[in-house]
Amino acid sequence: MQSTTRSNKAGIALLTATIFLAVAMLILAYMTSRVVQQNSQVNRYVEFKDCFLGLESAYAQSLADIETGNTGMLGLGTWSPFDGGSFALPTFDTEDIAPLQVPGMPNVEYMAVAQNWGNDGIDNTGDGSIDNDAEQWVYTLHLFARNAGIQRRAEVVVRATDVNVWRNAIFGGTGQAGGLINGNVSVHGSVHLLGTDIAAGGLAVAAIDMSGTSLIHNNYKTLSAALRARIPAPPQRMWNGELVETLNSTLRVKNGLVGMSGNSEIGEPDIPGSGFKETMDGTFINDGWTGNSVQNDGGRGIPTRVSSDNGWDEYYDLGDRVSLPVFADDWREPVTGATVLNPNTGVNYSHEEYFETLAGTPYEGDIVINARNDFFYYNATRPNDTDPANRLPTDNYLLFDSDTNVFEINGQIEVNGNFTLTGQGNQRTMNYTGRAAILVRGDAAIEVNLLSRNADGSTDNSFPIANCIGIMAENNMDVGMTAQLTIMGGFYAQNRVRSQRQSTILGTMVGNYFDMGTNVPDIYQVPALADNLPYGMIGAYPLLVFQQMSWRELGVDV
Repeated sequence: MQSTTRSNKAGIALLTATIFLAVAMLILAYMTSRVVQQNSQVNRYVEFKDCFLGLESAYAQSLADIETGNTGMLGLGTWSPFDGGSFALPTFDTEDIAPLQVPGMPNVEYMAVAQNWGNDGIDNTGDGSIDNDAEQWVYTLHLFARNAGIQRRAEVVVRATDVNVWRNAIFGGTGQAGGLINGNVSVHGSVHLLGTDIAAGGLAVAAIDMSGTSLIHNNYKTLSAALRARIPAPPQRMWNGELVETLNSTLRVKNGLVGMSGNSEIGEPDIPGSGFKETMDGTFINDGWTGNSVQNDGGRGIPTRVSSDNGWDEYYDLGDRVSLPVFADDWREPVTGATVLNPNTGVNYSHEEYFETLAGTPYEGDIVINARNDFFYYNATRPNDTDPANRLPTDNYLLFDSDTNVFEINGQIEVNGNFTLTGQGNQRTMNYTGRAAILVRGDAAIEVNLLSRNADGSTDNSFPIANCIGIMAENNMDVGMTAQLTIMGGFYAQNRVRSQRQSTILGTMVGNYFDMGTNVPDIYQVPALADNLPYGMIGAYPLLVFQQMSWRELGVDV
């Protein structure tokens, strides 16, 4: 009986041990499966995340490609989105593509297709119009990435803004010890100042000392009807529920204080129903404000006469994207921004080198043309032919006749000396017709009324699309040193620009620093100038910055 009991107990123990062993094995198997599953999930997550890095690479490189004047198409090989006659997108199974790889991640491939709204033949805005002004500089970036069988796709809409130096009334470079703009000036349009060489300090080294009646405004309220008739109407847009004229004016100062004193102002308070945009579109100032119309807050200061859509305390927003163009920079094509290789050196042409290939024979010595009693003719294409009757439409030439006061210009002209336009008494007017870029190896001075004129003698809509003069000085430039002059054009000096009289300038002035005196010259930006500069002008190419309008991922293919 006892033997049977022991046997029963042994069997129960064995059964219990077996059950526990089975349960342990089940638990171990479950835990092993769980670990394997979690490890697989982690690996899958890492692959999924790494695939997103491919999208980010596609986004960054596509934008960089567009910024340099290219298409923004990446990894497409010989395949084109327009091969079928209409816009299409690739897949990773598409023939003839050549996806790129993320550096250090050989399994992550990516490609990008940039769809330019401005020329894709599609009504992207839904307003019934194809490739209109509203669609210019807007892109949809179609981004594709693949990693270990995982595919991800995103669609990003970006809007580009051209911050080219000619998109301003005044663009200033590094400045000097005494500041970047000295004196009083009345500006109607955008102002962009770098001020790299301005030391930190007070008003004496302010970036722009706006004393007296100095101002920066955003419209043409004070421009005469006669001058308005010569230039395109400024842009219009909806603002606070009304359609208004605007110059889309901004003030940017990268380094240096903005000094404001007296009745100086930046922007104006909004006046409903005026038909003009009074407020600035934006102010972006790094160092802050100073002067007797600025409240001291122990920091960057609070200006009392600034009316701007973004207030007064935003910092400079363009980083190192923009610099003062100089003649030693690479030549850049106006529309695409492309460089040109010099076959003789194996490196890109500088701006001055390529200009020399365009201009023909330089004029040796100084050019001084007097509106009172001069006749002047120089043909750089055929310098030995001194008869203006023989000039051709393809020639580079300057022709002035004081009997008619007509100044005919064409092409590209290089002057190995100084260049001066002057006059005497009541004979201080030159009516120019044509389009020309003039490179002056010394100083340039404009001491006349320099007014646009159409070939038929009319003046309406004569600047800058039909007629435009651009003058570039390798050293200094004086513009409007005689009172009450009116001057129209695009003006650049690699050193100083000076305008010390109460003159009216329509166009853009670009220089390293500015001396404006005390008589408050008026400078009116003409927005159309940046797109209609004479071929050969320095810095006349798109310089784009992008704002992301939307981002969406279009699904995951595992």
